[in-house]
Amino acid sequence: MTSPTALIIGGTGAQGVPIVEELANHGFQVRVLTRDVTSSNAKKLSELPNVTFSLGAVDSVPDLKRAFHGVDYAFVNLNSWALGIKDEIFWGIRIFEIAVQSGVQHYIWSSLDNFFLETKYDDSFRSVHYYGKGHVEQWISALPQSPMRWTILATSPYLEQLWGLMRPTKGENGVYDFRFPVNDGGFPLTCLDDMGYYVRWIIEHPERSAGMNLKLGVEHVTPNILAKALTEATGLPAKGTNIELDQWFEDVSWGPSREHKMGSTTAGPNDPTLHTVYESFSGWWKMYQHSINNTGLIKRDYALLDEIHPHRTRSVKEWMQKVHYDADKLDIVTVTAPMAL
Repeated sequence: MTSPTALIIGGTGAQGVPIVEELANHGFQVRVLTRDVTSSNAKKLSELPNVTFSLGAVDSVPDLKRAFHGVDYAFVNLNSWALGIKDEIFWGIRIFEIAVQSGVQHYIWSSLDNFFLETKYDDSFRSVHYYGKGHVEQWISALPQSPMRWTILATSPYLEQLWGLMRPTKGENGVYDFRFPVNDGGFPLTCLDDMGYYVRWIIEHPERSAGMNLKLGVEHVTPNILAKALTEATGLPAKGTNIELDQWFEDVSWGPSREHKMGSTTAGPNDPTLHTVYESFSGWWKMYQHSINNTGLIKRDYALLDEIHPHRTRSVKEWMQKVHYDADKLDIVTVTAPMAL
């Protein structure tokens, strides 16, 4: 019997690597669409059984059609940072169409929370990271489960970003300070190591997963919750501090400047639809300010996640203990590519 083939778009990125590993180690033939088969992650994946690469780009129809040929399942995660809102919406829809043309049985769209109508499309909440994915999610959600089943898999900032974008600052007194502009709000964190399990569960349980919007998270956190987890997991002194947005930008020293335009593959840098880093992260933090104690804009059903994945990572403390978290470690990948890749 021929093993099913799964195409992973974004397979060499932060989300994709654990998904490729999980499927490859459970009997799937895994195909990864990538521009660069010489990257460190591509080389790592090439050592796994049943993994092949399709050289090409997410914004090339010929490349996509070649990658989708003979595919049974697809997981698609587009790089919002590189595409921008306009291109992510277009290619999110176009890739879905090509998957249908190719006879894919089940399609998984990697998304982020769609809260836009709830805010009456308030531009102050507008974030490149969320809007493109969310609008594609809304479009997919209006479609039937025939001729192709679909599932939405929504993530959130990664736990691994505690080594990068969300790393605490160590004060002169030795106290580690989680400094975020969240006011009284908070946000869920997603454990990348759990991603592969959820994708395999979706594929293997279509009777439940078809049409589902499965929103992932470990727990909702605040600066104080993160500080408590760090102290309990490592014994290091820590605290949480709410700061202003401009102070957060002063604190972090990563990647492009505030004025850098996010996107686009098909438009020039002066495309008026593009957002600057400052504009996008302003909306990013504002949505978390309006997410308090798993209420408001960003919510998770943790009981459902427990049912689906009984061995999932359930807390930041648990994860820190598991990975032997070092608050002084800096992971450049999570700094320069902070969102879903």
